[in-house]
Amino acid sequence: MDAPRNEDPTAPRAAIDSRVSLSILTVPGQANPFGTLHGGVMLRMADECGAVSALRHVGKGQVTTAAMDSMTFLCPVYVGERVEIVAEVTHAGRTSIETQIEIYAEALQHPGRRKVGSGYALYVALDDEGRRPHEVPPLLSVTEADRLRDEAAAARQAVRLARREEAKRHKADFL
Repeated sequence: MDAPRNEDPTAPRAAIDSRVSLSILTVPGQANPFGTLHGGVMLRMADECGAVSALRHVGKGQVTTAAMDSMTFLCPVYVGERVEIVAEVTHAGRTSIETQIEIYAEALQHPGRRKVGSGYALYVALDDEGRRPHEVPPLLSVTEADRLRDEAAAARQAVRLARREEAKRHKADFL
């Protein structure tokens, strides 16, 4: 049974409360001619799972994807395997939420899942109409592991902001 949720929209929330998973059985239409799952299929599922995790943390309104970064594919996924995506909030800014996303695959004839991908995605919380960003609850930080998670998230956010500024500078050059 889940613990009762604090309904105060500004109360800090634990990362574990945002954990969510999504799983599917892969089919030929999701694969390339070599029988391995398209990376784009995994990215779409990772984005969906990360968004649900972010929305679970926010608790209201909508979220939109702001960035997907560091998604690393470790090994292929084959048609007929079960794919499971697990996401959990790792940072909450003023209006943004970062989620860590891990992808696992399991051959049904040889049970035992293997990690096939890992990355992070950033979402922005929006109002019910999906128009304006709104503030999100802070992420609860109590343990030493939480402190280390927060430091790593701050470093990733600094890199992400630098990449965003670079993209803005190059936009004028490209068009």
